[in-house]
Amino acid sequence: MTRSISLNPWLAALAVALCVQLPAQAQERFTLSIPGVSDNRLFTSAAASDASGCGGKNQSPALSWNAGPAGTQSYAIVMHDPDGQKGLGVDHWIHYGIKASTRQIPAGVGAKSALEGVGGTNSKGTTHYIGPCPPVGDSAHHYIIQIYALDLAPDALPAGLTRAELMDKIKGHVLRNSSAVRRYHR
Repeated sequence: MTRSISLNPWLAALAVALCVQLPAQAQERFTLSIPGVSDNRLFTSAAASDASGCGGKNQSPALSWNAGPAGTQSYAIVMHDPDGQKGLGVDHWIHYGIKASTRQIPAGVGAKSALEGVGGTNSKGTTHYIGPCPPVGDSAHHYIIQIYALDLAPDALPAGLTRAELMDKIKGHVLRNSSAVRRYHR
């Protein structure tokens, strides 16, 4: 009986510690979402490229995320289609230098120069969002949209970096990342 009495304070302390730590861990979760749509859904045709035959309006998706962890100074966004170019991949959107206080990007802003931060160079050689345009008859391509919480100031990186260059420059500076997946086919 003495033994169980001496364990009770330890069990109580453990229970208190768990109650204190679980909410703190839940607050640390960093998530990216596309408002109004669950993960792995199809893009609407509005998000597709407006190039001839693609049938879209080239509107970047609306994005929202919660605050990055302590030390976050900026965010970077990358949208990559690993199925494109017959599995070699296509970079649709690279954008970084987004202020740490920003928590959302409205739909359509990625294709305009009004988006804060700087544009990286996508697979088409432009520095803004380009919508999906997979070959007719291909199975749905996957579009992975990633956000990185960085410990870099918004003006730390030069404009025009490719995805590979951006990944190299942010190595060691990523505090957290999150992603959302969309699909599209024609």
